[in-house]
Amino acid sequence: MNLDHSIWSLCYARGRLPTDFMGGCPVCSNQGTTENPMVYSLIATAPGAARQRVVVVDTGFAGGESMTGRHFDDPEMPDAVLPKIGYRPAEVDTVVLTHLHFDHAGNFDAFPNARIVVQRVEYERWKEVIASIPDLAVGKSSWMLSSLDVGVFEKLDAAIAEGRVDFVDGDTEIAPGITCRLAQDTHTFGSQWVEVATAAGPHVLAGDCVYWYANIERMWPPGYTQGSTFNMIRTFERLRDVVGADHLERIVPGHDMEIFRRHKSWIAGANPVAEIHLAAGERSRAPIGEEASHG
Repeated sequence: MNLDHSIWSLCYARGRLPTDFMGGCPVCSNQGTTENPMVYSLIATAPGAARQRVVVVDTGFAGGESMTGRHFDDPEMPDAVLPKIGYRPAEVDTVVLTHLHFDHAGNFDAFPNARIVVQRVEYERWKEVIASIPDLAVGKSSWMLSSLDVGVFEKLDAAIAEGRVDFVDGDTEIAPGITCRLAQDTHTFGSQWVEVATAAGPHVLAGDCVYWYANIERMWPPGYTQGSTFNMIRTFERLRDVVGADHLERIVPGHDMEIFRRHKSWIAGANPVAEIHLAAGERSRAPIGEEASHG
């Protein structure tokens, strides 16, 4: 069966972070800061498919405060972001959370009709961490909580009680041609990436298994990780095998402005949109004229 999907990646806020934080130490040390987008992606089945699926991979944050206390620039919520490509949050049937850091899982409740997919080990291990901290008021000044919003877990527990959460254990196909792949003990306890079948070959929505293209091109892990950097390198190798070493543009990293330079992209509202792949019969959402850029 030939499967095809359209993929868009959407910047919903931007910030400046230390270059070594993203690109790795010491190779990127003493280079100041770099602009980084906050990104999630939308997958849609090809027009005319027997069953239409709309899957969002990651959901962004609601508050927008970084671990340093600085607020990210120009945050936009899902009800403003998805219409840029012709969708509404209510149309999304599945949300995949690549991991439970605040900037990837914070807005899952903005998608009222979606099933929530998360790796079981990711949820359970972070719950153990939260339970081990006597005073959660320490917040982001604690390394363990530096990328967490504890309030997200309270909302996630409520969604579990409502029966909206699907825990997966390892590699799991969640829809025809859309597969969650576990990268255990890498960026976090149970980070996952999403492999998407297209007519052009497999694409990967990497979440924070890859921050920047430079990480996987240089095979050098970033400077901030809460798991094993050796496991992250093995994940880089696996991703290269999936898409092919000559097609690394088919990987969408978690926080790289290069996404919007390597693919057709345009500014809508305050932030850019990238057209990663269009299924046969899918229309481009890019504006006609000089606003659209490519490569």
